[in-house]
Amino acid sequence: MRQQIAALEAKVQSLSVCSQPLQARPDPTPPSVFRYGTSKRSETASTDTKRPAEDDVAQDELFDRFHQISIAGIGRTRPLTPGSNHELLRPTLDDKYKFLRSSLLQERQRHFGRPGTLRRRVYWDLLPWEKELYDERPRYVYPASDLIASLLELYFSNVHPTFPVLHRPSFERSVAEGLHLTDAKFGATLLAVLAVASRYSDDPRVLVDGETSLSSGWKFIAQVPIVRKRIQRTIYQVQFYCLMTLFSLGTSAGENAWLYLGLGIRFLQHRGEHRRKRDGHKFEDELWNRAFWSLFALDCMGAASLGRPTIIHMEDCDVEPPLEVDDEYWEQGFTQPPGKPSALSFFAWFSRLCEILGDALRRLYASDKLKTRMGWTGTDWEQDTITELDSAMNAFLDSIPSHLRWDPERTVTGPFFDQSAILYVTYHYAQITIHRLYVHYLYKQNALAAPSLSICISAARSALYIAHIWLDRMQRVALPFLQNPVFVSAVVLLLNFIGSKVVDVAIANQKDLTYVKPALAVLKLAESRSQQAGRLWEMLQGFLSFGARDFVGISVVGRPPPGPASVAPGPESGELSVMPGPTMAWPVPPTSSPGNLEPPVSFASVAEEAHPQPAPTFEPGMSIEQLLADTNVLDPSAISPESESTSGNNVLGDEIMSMWMTAPTDFM
Repeated sequence: MRQQIAALEAKVQSLSVCSQPLQARPDPTPPSVFRYGTSKRSETASTDTKRPAEDDVAQDELFDRFHQISIAGIGRTRPLTPGSNHELLRPTLDDKYKFLRSSLLQERQRHFGRPGTLRRRVYWDLLPWEKELYDERPRYVYPASDLIASLLELYFSNVHPTFPVLHRPSFERSVAEGLHLTDAKFGATLLAVLAVASRYSDDPRVLVDGETSLSSGWKFIAQVPIVRKRIQRTIYQVQFYCLMTLFSLGTSAGENAWLYLGLGIRFLQHRGEHRRKRDGHKFEDELWNRAFWSLFALDCMGAASLGRPTIIHMEDCDVEPPLEVDDEYWEQGFTQPPGKPSALSFFAWFSRLCEILGDALRRLYASDKLKTRMGWTGTDWEQDTITELDSAMNAFLDSIPSHLRWDPERTVTGPFFDQSAILYVTYHYAQITIHRLYVHYLYKQNALAAPSLSICISAARSALYIAHIWLDRMQRVALPFLQNPVFVSAVVLLLNFIGSKVVDVAIANQKDLTYVKPALAVLKLAESRSQQAGRLWEMLQGFLSFGARDFVGISVVGRPPPGPASVAPGPESGELSVMPGPTMAWPVPPTSSPGNLEPPVSFASVAEEAHPQPAPTFEPGMSIEQLLADTNVLDPSAISPESESTSGNNVLGDEIMSMWMTAPTDFM
């Protein structure tokens, strides 16, 4: 019996690695991350006096003791939560650890001559037939060093300001030191960066055949296996999935981005990176923090785009908000100089906006089963929820720091202008997502219907106005964060325009057709590098062709002949710009909308006016997601004055209302 007790104690001791009882440390943030609040994370390494919850400390201690358990090739994990099976061992660990460590170490040394263990290696080590698969050594082919340098500059200039999943100084230093030549995991991340950056380059070396612009970056990303035989939950692997998600959104199989996103999130959750840390600011912890919020943003925007539930539920997470400290100050104690606005402030506010958007998707677009279970039913609940979300949106708008506030007169087109435009377009996109669900209540004269329709139209005009100025100033391919919102905004105005025309009610002006042109221009430029953007452009083209066919003086934007005329080198090497085109009058948007100021007089269009296309076919009941699949939109005969209801209660008409009702959250 004594030997059995000693063996059990030795086994328990083999699970622990701590030499001192763990002390609770100050918690830098409250347990709640945002929940619509405006508090932000400290910009220095100092912490406040709030102590973490006792259970959290105990769980962290348990994890640290289990950290010694590692299966070769599996890597470090952080799976311990109150629901973990290993939580059952915590009382035993707490008692045995305090009293037996010293004697057990002496006993091991006496019997084995070294610290012993009762692990049977056959159950802990890689077996021979597994090891062969795990020992894969990919041989990546990297471009010339000058092209790598050019693409890195394009990436950190065009992508990083609004999608800061990487830390620029350390990443560039690792590339300069040749880490990608010895570490395949980092090499895969580098190839993903080069692939994303290739969409902003006019260097023919980024193309598969040197000619086809849609192949930008494919030769880099195609080298990396999506799922490795040996799964290693490293920061490089998760960064790769973030970038792979972003890149795949522009391919013919953009829906695969949802799968890559899921892999990245599961990797992150398996390590416990959705939970707050005990130790303040550490370099690797901050990289994981950025990875979490990058995946969260992709999750919310993707869910809104595809009409699917989000993967991450913020009620399950208490990770710290993004740190508002610029990259160059990470190695200086994580201290942002006083009075200097941080380029990372955008990321914090964008994450907060995504939380509101994700909450709206979860509650307003939930299944009937979930709504019933949670008590999310009834007109009163809908009105209260919409009021709460509107209040959160207003509070968010008021909290935006001055350097990120939208100012169309801003003359410097640096990161802050880019960030401000993306933030405000996404804000108006979130407004549409919150309110478009209730437009069909015009049937029932619901109290939410008329205000929701008005908000959707106003938000759409504002988003497209901002997109117009952004494109005119930035002259570059838009990220998916901008492509989908401008597409949805254009669809809102077109539905409103067609509905007013069908029932002969003057609820919209044909000037709304002019608002659609920035969306067409954004997508037209992006389609040279993104197949999804080209599909969206064709949908709007067909929709606009139908909506404007009976109006004299409204020019329908057509597709120019394929070739280099649609995209030209920008003012600087490696960039793309919009070709100058005919000007158009610009209507003044309602001044009541946030972010609206006096608009400019003209707009440089990327599309030719001389190649209108016939309106594609449309079947009643077809969703916009189906339309995206075959790029056919709206047969004029499907909607006609004779077929719509003449009831005064139906402002938009039955067919138009059915499109509002059947379209997913992003009309795709």
